[in-house]
Amino acid sequence: MHQKDFSKIKSMNIHSNVVFANQSDENSYQEMNFEGCVAKMITTTTRGVGLNRNFALLASSKDVILFADDDTFFYDGLEENVVAAFAKLPKADVIIFGMDYSQNGQVCESIKVPTGKLPFYKSLKFGTAFLAIRRSAYLKANLIFSQLFGGGCVYLHGEDSDFIINCYRKGLRIYTYDYVLGVTSKDSSTWFSGYGEKYFFDTGALAKFAFGKLAKPYMLYMTFRVRKETEVNSIKRMRLLCAGHKSYDNLVSFDEYKRKVSANHW
Repeated sequence: MHQKDFSKIKSMNIHSNVVFANQSDENSYQEMNFEGCVAKMITTTTRGVGLNRNFALLASSKDVILFADDDTFFYDGLEENVVAAFAKLPKADVIIFGMDYSQNGQVCESIKVPTGKLPFYKSLKFGTAFLAIRRSAYLKANLIFSQLFGGGCVYLHGEDSDFIINCYRKGLRIYTYDYVLGVTSKDSSTWFSGYGEKYFFDTGALAKFAFGKLAKPYMLYMTFRVRKETEVNSIKRMRLLCAGHKSYDNLVSFDEYKRKVSANHW
């Protein structure tokens, strides 16, 4: 956000065509040529990660689209390896890659994947920063990011899970490929503040939106999945998940929910 120039090309180690969707306090469009490639920057006064990513998708023009957070540093050879992955997996519409994570400048976690087809039940642990998609598949499936989930939206997470779920629903073929794209910083997050009450409330809303009849089993699973990483007790976790599930029909935010609970209107 609030990017003023194309300095991210260097800091992210980009050597390909790139679209920066930039949310700031003005509306503008910039374009720059570098290394035989084209960099585009679409700056808008909009807010919300889903809408921002949709702007980037609309401005894309090449055969393969790779998503990225702006605190990612791509390893050398990225472009060749991503192209090679699609060549080696010609049936793949979407490919999930590995990613390293750093903290205080040191790699603290490495997520690697084998090469092969990705079953749905294993897919939701990945975000779109791991993902590349054929542009033709994205267009045919008419995919978009939800404007209800993600940073700057009513519910602060879930946009990646929803996008991947929709890839499966539209019949896209999703594979993994044994290559690590780069390293992403875990030092700070603009939306994630831990597994607190809001996290479980928003997860309940996501369950209603994305999982349909499987929402309740998913909520039960989420009650226990992060139990060692939260101070919210199990009964309250389930209560918040159910409240979030109920809230989705009227798009009630966590703050609104707390006000209604305080006023005994829930």
